[in-house]
Amino acid sequence: MSFGPFILLSLFYAVIGVRVIAQLVRSWRPTFDRRFTAEDRSLVDQAAFFILLPISVALHELGHAAAVKGFGGRIVDWGYYAFAGFVSYDPRPFSDLQRILVALAGPLVSIVLGLAALVIVFLRRPPLRPAFNELLTQFAALSIINAAVFYPLLDVVSGLGGDWSQIYRGGVPVVSGVIFLFHLALLVGGIWAFRNPGVQARVATLTGAPAGTERRFMGGLERRERPFTSPSPEATVAHEAARRAAGGWPPPVQVAVQNGLPATRFAVGIVWTTGADPAPRGVMIRIAEDGSIELRGHVADPTAGPGTVRGYGLLRPFPAPPDVDALTMATRIAMEDVERHSAARS
Repeated sequence: MSFGPFILLSLFYAVIGVRVIAQLVRSWRPTFDRRFTAEDRSLVDQAAFFILLPISVALHELGHAAAVKGFGGRIVDWGYYAFAGFVSYDPRPFSDLQRILVALAGPLVSIVLGLAALVIVFLRRPPLRPAFNELLTQFAALSIINAAVFYPLLDVVSGLGGDWSQIYRGGVPVVSGVIFLFHLALLVGGIWAFRNPGVQARVATLTGAPAGTERRFMGGLERRERPFTSPSPEATVAHEAARRAAGGWPPPVQVAVQNGLPATRFAVGIVWTTGADPAPRGVMIRIAEDGSIELRGHVADPTAGPGTVRGYGLLRPFPAPPDVDALTMATRIAMEDVERHSAARS
Protein backbone atom coordinates (compact mmCIF):
# COMPACT_ATOMS: atom_id res chain seq x y z
CA MET A 1 0.00 0.00 0.00
CA SER A 2 1.40 3.41 -0.99
CA PHE A 3 2.32 5.99 1.63
CA GLY A 4 -0.42 8.37 0.51
CA PRO A 5 -2.56 11.07 2.14
CA PHE A 6 -4.89 8.56 3.79
CA ILE A 7 -1.94 6.96 5.59
CA LEU A 8 -0.68 10.36 6.75
CA LEU A 9 -4.13 11.37 8.00
CA SER A 10 -4.49 8.02 9.70
CA LEU A 11 -1.17 8.45 11.51
CA PHE A 12 -2.15 11.97 12.59
CA TYR A 13 -5.50 10.69 13.84
CA ALA A 14 -3.82 7.80 15.68
CA VAL A 15 -1.28 10.07 17.39
CA ILE A 16 -4.04 12.33 18.72
CA GLY A 17 -6.06 9.27 19.73
CA VAL A 18 -3.15 7.90 21.77
CA ARG A 19 -2.74 11.28 23.46
CA VAL A 20 -6.44 11.37 24.36
CA ILE A 21 -6.25 7.81 25.74
CA ALA A 22 -3.26 8.80 27.87
CA GLN A 23 -5.15 11.82 29.22
CA LEU A 24 -8.16 9.65 30.06
CA VAL A 25 -6.00 7.10 31.88
CA ARG A 26 -4.36 9.83 33.96
CA SER A 27 -7.61 11.60 34.84
CA TRP A 28 -10.27 8.90 34.65
CA ARG A 29 -11.72 9.41 38.13
CA PRO A 30 -12.01 13.21 38.11
CA THR A 31 -13.30 13.17 34.53
CA PHE A 32 -16.10 10.68 35.21
CA ASP A 33 -17.00 11.68 38.76
CA ARG A 34 -20.19 13.58 39.61
CA ARG A 35 -18.57 17.00 39.14
CA PHE A 36 -18.53 17.46 35.36
CA THR A 37 -16.43 20.51 34.47
CA ALA A 38 -15.89 22.24 31.13
CA GLU A 39 -12.41 20.66 30.95
CA ASP A 40 -13.92 17.21 31.56
CA ARG A 41 -16.47 17.80 28.79
CA SER A 42 -13.77 18.80 26.34
CA LEU A 43 -11.79 15.62 27.06
CA VAL A 44 -14.91 13.42 26.82
CA ASP A 45 -15.88 14.97 23.47
CA GLN A 46 -12.37 14.32 22.17
CA ALA A 47 -12.64 10.71 23.35
CA ALA A 48 -15.87 10.29 21.37
CA PHE A 49 -14.20 11.57 18.20
CA PHE A 50 -10.73 10.04 18.49
CA ILE A 51 -11.52 6.77 20.32
CA LEU A 52 -15.13 5.69 19.89
CA LEU A 53 -15.59 6.89 16.31
CA PRO A 54 -12.62 4.84 15.00
CA ILE A 55 -14.11 1.80 16.75
CA SER A 56 -17.39 2.52 14.97
CA VAL A 57 -15.57 2.76 11.63
CA ALA A 58 -13.89 -0.61 12.27
CA LEU A 59 -17.25 -2.21 13.11
CA HIS A 60 -18.73 -0.57 10.00
CA GLU A 61 -16.16 -2.36 7.84
CA LEU A 62 -16.66 -5.59 9.78
CA GLY A 63 -20.35 -5.29 8.92
CA HIS A 64 -19.46 -5.31 5.23
CA ALA A 65 -17.09 -8.25 5.73
CA ALA A 66 -19.68 -10.24 7.70
CA ALA A 67 -22.27 -9.70 4.95
CA VAL A 68 -19.81 -10.83 2.27
CA LYS A 69 -18.94 -13.94 4.24
CA GLY A 70 -22.58 -14.55 5.07
CA PHE A 71 -23.42 -14.71 1.38
CA GLY A 72 -20.49 -17.03 0.73
CA GLY A 73 -18.32 -14.40 -0.95
CA ARG A 74 -14.56 -13.85 -0.95
CA ILE A 75 -12.83 -10.71 0.38
CA VAL A 76 -9.96 -9.68 -1.88
CA ASP A 77 -8.68 -6.55 -0.11
CA TRP A 78 -9.38 -4.30 2.85
CA GLY A 79 -8.06 -1.15 4.50
CA TYR A 80 -8.59 0.72 7.74
CA TYR A 81 -7.53 4.34 8.36
CA ALA A 82 -9.17 5.03 11.76
CA PHE A 83 -11.52 7.62 10.24
CA ALA A 84 -12.32 5.62 7.07
CA GLY A 85 -11.88 2.16 5.57
CA PHE A 86 -12.92 -0.21 2.80
CA VAL A 87 -13.66 -3.86 2.11
CA SER A 88 -13.26 -5.16 -1.45
CA TYR A 89 -14.79 -8.45 -2.55
CA ASP A 90 -15.45 -10.44 -5.70
CA PRO A 91 -19.01 -9.43 -6.67
CA ARG A 92 -19.47 -11.89 -9.54
CA PRO A 93 -21.29 -14.64 -7.59
CA PHE A 94 -23.62 -12.11 -5.97
CA SER A 95 -27.08 -11.02 -7.10
CA ASP A 96 -28.04 -7.34 -7.27
CA LEU A 97 -29.99 -7.69 -4.02
CA GLN A 98 -27.03 -9.27 -2.25
CA ARG A 99 -24.71 -6.46 -3.39
CA ILE A 100 -27.17 -3.89 -2.05
CA LEU A 101 -27.33 -5.66 1.31
CA VAL A 102 -23.54 -5.89 1.51
CA ALA A 103 -23.32 -2.13 0.89
CA LEU A 104 -26.06 -1.47 3.44
CA ALA A 105 -24.41 -3.55 6.17
CA GLY A 106 -21.70 -0.98 6.96
CA PRO A 107 -23.88 2.15 7.38
CA LEU A 108 -26.47 0.06 9.20
CA VAL A 109 -23.90 -0.96 11.81
CA SER A 110 -22.88 2.70 12.35
CA ILE A 111 -26.48 3.85 12.68
CA VAL A 112 -27.46 1.01 15.02
CA LEU A 113 -24.45 1.75 17.25
CA GLY A 114 -25.44 5.41 17.47
CA LEU A 115 -29.09 4.59 18.23
CA ALA A 116 -28.02 2.06 20.86
CA ALA A 117 -25.94 4.74 22.57
CA LEU A 118 -28.97 7.06 22.65
CA VAL A 119 -31.15 4.30 24.09
CA ILE A 120 -28.68 3.87 26.95
CA VAL A 121 -28.60 7.64 27.58
CA PHE A 122 -32.38 8.12 27.58
CA LEU A 123 -33.71 4.87 29.02
CA ARG A 124 -31.18 3.66 31.59
CA ARG A 125 -32.48 3.85 35.16
CA PRO A 126 -30.90 5.35 37.13
CA PRO A 127 -29.22 7.54 34.48
CA LEU A 128 -25.49 7.36 33.99
CA ARG A 129 -23.34 10.20 35.25
CA PRO A 130 -23.25 13.27 32.98
CA ALA A 131 -19.74 12.47 31.69
CA PHE A 132 -20.79 9.03 30.43
CA ASN A 133 -23.99 10.44 28.92
CA GLU A 134 -22.00 13.18 27.17
CA LEU A 135 -19.59 10.58 25.78
CA LEU A 136 -22.43 8.44 24.41
CA THR A 137 -24.44 11.41 23.10
CA GLN A 138 -21.45 12.87 21.31
CA PHE A 139 -20.57 9.48 19.84
CA ALA A 140 -24.17 8.93 18.69
CA ALA A 141 -24.25 12.29 16.93
CA LEU A 142 -20.92 11.67 15.19
CA SER A 143 -21.72 8.08 14.18
CA ILE A 144 -25.23 8.70 12.85
CA ILE A 145 -24.52 12.01 11.12
CA ASN A 146 -21.36 10.65 9.53
CA ALA A 147 -23.14 7.51 8.23
CA ALA A 148 -26.45 9.07 7.19
CA VAL A 149 -25.50 12.62 6.13
CA PHE A 150 -21.85 13.29 5.32
CA TYR A 151 -20.98 9.93 3.80
CA PRO A 152 -23.95 9.99 1.34
CA LEU A 153 -23.13 13.58 0.36
CA LEU A 154 -19.46 12.74 -0.16
CA ASP A 155 -20.46 9.66 -2.17
CA VAL A 156 -22.73 11.67 -4.49
CA VAL A 157 -20.54 14.78 -4.88
CA SER A 158 -17.23 12.97 -5.40
CA GLY A 159 -18.47 10.05 -7.48
CA LEU A 160 -16.82 7.74 -4.97
CA GLY A 161 -19.01 4.78 -5.85
CA GLY A 162 -19.29 3.93 -2.17
CA ASP A 163 -21.98 2.32 -0.06
CA TRP A 164 -24.83 4.70 -0.79
CA SER A 165 -24.24 4.74 -4.56
CA GLN A 166 -24.36 0.94 -4.52
CA ILE A 167 -27.51 0.99 -2.38
CA TYR A 168 -29.47 3.44 -4.54
CA ARG A 169 -28.14 2.31 -7.92
CA GLY A 170 -28.06 -1.40 -7.21
CA GLY A 171 -30.59 -2.51 -9.80
CA VAL A 172 -33.45 -3.39 -7.39
CA PRO A 173 -35.58 -0.21 -7.24
CA VAL A 174 -38.10 -1.58 -4.74
CA VAL A 175 -35.42 -2.45 -2.19
CA SER A 176 -33.59 0.84 -2.79
CA GLY A 177 -36.88 2.69 -2.35
CA VAL A 178 -37.63 1.02 0.99
CA ILE A 179 -34.12 1.83 2.22
CA PHE A 180 -34.57 5.42 1.07
CA LEU A 181 -37.78 5.75 3.11
CA PHE A 182 -35.99 4.52 6.23
CA HIS A 183 -33.07 6.84 5.46
CA LEU A 184 -35.45 9.79 5.05
CA ALA A 185 -37.30 8.90 8.26
CA LEU A 186 -33.99 8.84 10.15
CA LEU A 187 -33.05 12.28 8.85
CA VAL A 188 -36.47 13.79 9.60
CA GLY A 189 -36.47 12.25 13.07
CA GLY A 190 -32.99 13.57 13.74
CA ILE A 191 -33.93 17.11 12.66
CA TRP A 192 -37.08 16.97 14.78
CA ALA A 193 -35.12 15.82 17.85
CA PHE A 194 -32.46 18.49 17.32
CA ARG A 195 -35.09 21.24 17.12
CA ASN A 196 -37.46 19.93 19.80
CA PRO A 197 -37.12 21.92 23.05
CA GLY A 198 -38.25 19.00 25.22
CA VAL A 199 -35.68 16.61 23.75
CA GLN A 200 -32.94 19.22 24.00
CA ALA A 201 -33.84 19.98 27.61
CA ARG A 202 -33.72 16.28 28.47
CA VAL A 203 -30.32 15.89 26.79
CA ALA A 204 -29.05 18.99 28.62
CA THR A 205 -30.14 17.53 31.96
CA LEU A 206 -28.65 14.10 31.30
CA THR A 207 -25.32 15.52 30.11
CA GLY A 208 -25.05 18.26 32.77
CA ALA A 209 -25.04 21.09 30.23
CA PRO A 210 -24.57 24.52 31.86
CA ALA A 211 -27.46 26.97 31.71
CA GLY A 212 -27.36 29.25 28.68
CA THR A 213 -25.78 26.67 26.35
CA GLU A 214 -27.17 24.61 23.50
CA ARG A 215 -25.91 21.58 21.60
CA ARG A 216 -24.42 22.08 18.15
CA PHE A 217 -25.42 20.03 15.10
CA MET A 218 -22.32 17.81 15.30
CA GLY A 219 -22.41 17.66 19.10
CA GLY A 220 -20.61 19.74 21.70
CA LEU A 221 -21.97 22.90 23.29
CA GLU A 222 -22.05 26.56 22.41
CA ARG A 223 -23.17 29.59 24.38
CA ARG A 224 -26.74 30.64 23.58
CA GLU A 225 -27.31 34.38 23.41
CA ARG A 226 -30.86 35.29 24.40
CA PRO A 227 -32.33 38.59 23.20
CA PHE A 228 -32.16 41.26 25.88
CA THR A 229 -35.28 43.38 26.38
CA SER A 230 -34.33 46.52 28.24
CA PRO A 231 -36.79 47.99 30.76
CA SER A 232 -35.03 51.38 30.78
CA PRO A 233 -32.11 53.33 29.25
CA GLU A 234 -30.10 52.77 32.44
CA ALA A 235 -30.65 49.01 32.16
CA THR A 236 -29.42 49.12 28.57
CA VAL A 237 -26.22 50.84 29.72
CA ALA A 238 -25.73 48.33 32.58
CA HIS A 239 -26.28 45.29 30.38
CA GLU A 240 -23.96 46.57 27.64
CA ALA A 241 -21.26 47.45 30.18
CA ALA A 242 -21.46 43.95 31.68
CA ARG A 243 -21.25 42.34 28.25
CA ARG A 244 -18.23 44.43 27.26
CA ALA A 245 -16.44 43.91 30.60
CA ALA A 246 -16.92 40.13 30.33
CA GLY A 247 -15.60 40.02 26.78
CA GLY A 248 -12.09 38.59 26.63
CA TRP A 249 -12.05 37.63 30.32
CA PRO A 250 -9.78 34.53 30.46
CA PRO A 251 -12.03 32.12 32.45
CA PRO A 252 -15.48 31.23 31.04
CA VAL A 253 -17.93 33.93 32.09
CA GLN A 254 -21.71 33.97 32.46
CA VAL A 255 -23.63 37.24 32.15
CA ALA A 256 -27.24 37.12 33.29
CA VAL A 257 -30.00 39.48 34.36
CA GLN A 258 -30.77 39.15 38.10
CA ASN A 259 -34.48 39.35 38.88
CA GLY A 260 -36.41 39.72 42.13
CA LEU A 261 -33.77 41.50 44.20
CA PRO A 262 -35.20 43.76 46.94
CA ALA A 263 -35.16 47.53 46.36
CA THR A 264 -33.69 46.93 42.92
CA ARG A 265 -35.02 48.21 39.62
CA PHE A 266 -32.58 46.18 37.50
CA ALA A 267 -29.43 44.12 38.04
CA VAL A 268 -27.06 42.19 35.82
CA GLY A 269 -24.48 39.78 37.18
CA ILE A 270 -21.13 38.51 35.87
CA VAL A 271 -20.04 35.15 37.32
CA TRP A 272 -16.89 33.09 36.73
CA THR A 273 -14.49 30.64 38.38
CA THR A 274 -10.72 30.28 38.28
CA GLY A 275 -8.50 27.22 38.27
CA ALA A 276 -6.49 28.19 41.34
CA ASP A 277 -9.60 28.84 43.44
CA PRO A 278 -12.75 27.22 42.04
CA ALA A 279 -15.11 29.17 44.30
CA PRO A 280 -17.57 31.15 42.12
CA ARG A 281 -16.81 34.86 41.91
CA GLY A 282 -19.09 37.59 40.71
CA VAL A 283 -19.65 41.27 40.07
CA MET A 284 -23.13 42.76 39.95
CA ILE A 285 -24.24 46.04 38.40
CA ARG A 286 -27.29 47.06 40.44
CA ILE A 287 -29.71 49.87 39.63
CA ALA A 288 -31.61 50.86 42.79
CA GLU A 289 -35.18 52.13 42.87
CA ASP A 290 -33.93 55.73 43.16
CA GLY A 291 -31.89 55.35 39.93
CA SER A 292 -28.45 55.19 41.57
CA ILE A 293 -26.04 52.49 40.38
CA GLU A 294 -23.81 50.27 42.48
CA LEU A 295 -21.07 47.79 41.66
CA ARG A 296 -21.09 44.87 44.09
CA GLY A 297 -18.76 41.88 44.22
CA HIS A 298 -18.57 38.54 45.98
CA VAL A 299 -16.47 35.41 46.31
CA ALA A 300 -18.60 32.42 47.30
CA ASP A 301 -17.60 30.11 50.13
CA PRO A 302 -18.71 26.62 49.00
CA THR A 303 -17.59 25.09 52.30
CA ALA A 304 -20.14 27.13 54.28
CA GLY A 305 -23.28 26.24 52.32
CA PRO A 306 -25.09 27.69 49.28
CA GLY A 307 -25.24 31.46 49.04
CA THR A 308 -22.53 32.08 51.64
CA VAL A 309 -19.88 34.58 50.58
CA ARG A 310 -16.48 35.07 52.07
CA GLY A 311 -15.72 38.55 50.87
CA TYR A 312 -16.78 41.87 49.43
CA GLY A 313 -20.02 43.73 49.01
CA LEU A 314 -20.26 47.28 47.75
CA LEU A 315 -17.29 48.08 45.51
CA ARG A 316 -18.24 51.41 43.96
CA PRO A 317 -21.35 53.61 44.05
CA PHE A 318 -22.49 55.91 41.23
CA PRO A 319 -24.92 58.56 42.52
CA ALA A 320 -25.58 59.58 38.90
CA PRO A 321 -25.75 57.03 36.08
CA PRO A 322 -22.42 56.94 34.17
CA ASP A 323 -22.11 56.43 30.43
CA VAL A 324 -21.47 52.94 29.07
CA ASP A 325 -17.72 53.45 28.59
CA ALA A 326 -17.16 54.63 32.18
CA LEU A 327 -19.32 51.84 33.60
CA THR A 328 -17.53 49.23 31.46
CA MET A 329 -14.13 50.38 32.75
CA ALA A 330 -15.33 50.42 36.36
CA THR A 331 -16.87 46.97 36.00
CA ARG A 332 -13.68 45.51 34.54
CA ILE A 333 -11.64 47.00 37.39
CA ALA A 334 -14.14 45.52 39.85
CA MET A 335 -13.74 42.10 38.23
CA GLU A 336 -9.97 42.32 38.54
CA ASP A 337 -10.33 43.35 42.20
CA VAL A 338 -12.62 40.38 42.94
CA GLU A 339 -10.27 38.05 41.06
CA ARG A 340 -7.38 39.08 43.33
CA HIS A 341 -9.46 38.56 46.46
CA SER A 342 -8.47 35.65 48.71
CA ALA A 343 -9.82 34.00 51.80
CA ALA A 344 -7.06 35.68 53.79
CA ARG A 345 -8.50 39.12 52.98
CA SER A 346 -12.08 38.30 54.01
